[in-house]
Amino acid sequence: RCLENDCTPYVVTKKTVFKWQEGFWVSMKKTFDEHYKEQFLAKGLLDKCGGELQHLISDAATMQIIRWTDGGFGMAAHNYDGDMLTDQVAQVHRSPGFITSNLTGKRDDGVLIKEFEASHGTVADMWEAHLRGEETSLNPLGMVEALIGAMQVNTPNMA
Repeated sequence: RCLENDCTPYVVTKKTVFKWQEGFWVSMKKTFDEHYKEQFLAKGLLDKCGGELQHLISDAATMQIIRWTDGGFGMAAHNYDGDMLTDQVAQVHRSPGFITSNLTGKRDDGVLIKEFEASHGTVADMWEAHLRGEETSLNPLGMVEALIGAMQVNTPNMA
């Protein structure tokens, strides 16, 4: 999505504390360098970061979101880090209803993963909580936005 929308990509982890996240960064960097780097260079999207895919520690990423008010960047992150970042964007822009979580990738067997959900819980999680008799709430605007994202990815003429 960064390439399609002319955004500079960043990978966000907390690998300084969570050493297991190092593999995520290494995998993202390798995939980027092998399959996408030349396209990003050709569009000039790596000019402001030294021509390389950049890594941001999650703490630094939260500050950059506040500082980079002109947009033009995308961040790939582990689930927890992504939740934290989207929550922050929602708070800063006072529009939590439209924040979604998007997961796209491939499993080890090559099957494509495409998951889109409203922030702050999935419908499946809330349904299970409802079945247990627990009170739940749903982010309807986020759900609509997540559904639109899923349809755009899965319907060629809608993007």
